[in-house]
Amino acid sequence: MKTRWRRIRLAQQVKPQAHAQFHKPPRIVILGAGFAGLEVALRLANTALDVVLIDRQNHHTFQPMLHQVATAELEPSQIAYPIRWTLRRAPNVQFVLADVIDTQSTQSWVETSAGRFLYDILVVATGSKPRLSLVPGAEHYAFALKTVSDAVAIHHQVLRCFERALQTADPDQRQGCLTVAIAGGGTTGVELAGAMAEWIQHSLVKDYSQLNCQQIRLVLLHSGPALLPGFKPHLQRYALRHLQKLGVDVYLETRVREVSPTAVHLTDGTDIFTQTVIWTAGVEANLPSRDTGPRLPVLPTLQLESDPQVYALGDVAGDRQSPLPMLASVAAQQGRTVARNIQRQVRGQPLLPFKHQSIGAMAILSRHAAVVQIGCFSATGFVAWVLWLGVHVVLLRGLRHRFLTLLHWGLSYCFRERVSQVLWQPAPVEKPVSLIKQGR
Repeated sequence: MKTRWRRIRLAQQVKPQAHAQFHKPPRIVILGAGFAGLEVALRLANTALDVVLIDRQNHHTFQPMLHQVATAELEPSQIAYPIRWTLRRAPNVQFVLADVIDTQSTQSWVETSAGRFLYDILVVATGSKPRLSLVPGAEHYAFALKTVSDAVAIHHQVLRCFERALQTADPDQRQGCLTVAIAGGGTTGVELAGAMAEWIQHSLVKDYSQLNCQQIRLVLLHSGPALLPGFKPHLQRYALRHLQKLGVDVYLETRVREVSPTAVHLTDGTDIFTQTVIWTAGVEANLPSRDTGPRLPVLPTLQLESDPQVYALGDVAGDRQSPLPMLASVAAQQGRTVARNIQRQVRGQPLLPFKHQSIGAMAILSRHAAVVQIGCFSATGFVAWVLWLGVHVVLLRGLRHRFLTLLHWGLSYCFRERVSQVLWQPAPVEKPVSLIKQGR
């Protein structure tokens, strides 16, 4: 009798495993490992779903701190962490390093450089890209600030220009080497301008003491009437005054007409001669297919209006009724909603609409200076600066990244030195095109 009951229990345990061999779990393909795509993958980890995460980079970038890499405040590895390391404890999530070539919703497949992937549910979270095509020359002669590679290229370009300024006898060419122009007065442009001013004043001026400091010029160009659109007016005025105090030439209500190899040409006829132009004036959706509109129209559940098996979130998602800003916090919140809706859709349950919860906005300007607004609360100066540092350290993934970031910040704060001031590339980068004219 005991033997018989053991056989029955053994059969009950083996039977589900035998059926599991023939049961194919739904496949979820996620395009993009930014804040939105990675959030979906992590939320679907260790579930009964087959998840495939596809990205052209093998790391996730913490973009809010890219300006600190560009200005030698942090090392690139401190804001970029390997995706496979993040997914170590997610056996049902497969990461694929590949470029997305095309998507076919009618046949439910995605074509990539690594092959074709069939899907039951597709998640499009390919993020955004710099909007450079609207201004002639910007695509070829301006630096963007969207990836770690962009930040490293800006870092190298500034150092190379200072080196070149020491070697040239032409005063006009030297002035072009010592002038940095930033187009765009949003959060990225303002934070980059403040960090660049501190880098130049506290570090580069000492390293290049043979140069005339009066020739160094930092210009911030903004098309709107005030910096930091979306912030409260008194915070905008504070940011303007502080940047001007740091020596930044701020041009408001100024549009760029053209970017050439040696200058930025404004619509009012002004020419600013520079060999370093950094473009932070807006982004556009980075869609996997070129035959679609600027942003994909979605339902409140973040499904495409044209296909309920496809979700779009982050910078590629467009809500016609209430458009949301292209922010990391919005993308992460949408990722959590999409992960819940995918599990509910697989189980045949009704889906939940996405509800955005604003967590405020903040921008760091320099040491002891930042602006923060959270609901009715707003702060400037030291308090806002401490809040900015605390929030961004917490948002970094991994104790190692947080520790190294705090260490670098501490060294920079105590000694007013930048810890990452090395030229890693032996050859000049492609984009300051002024090198082409000089025949180098």
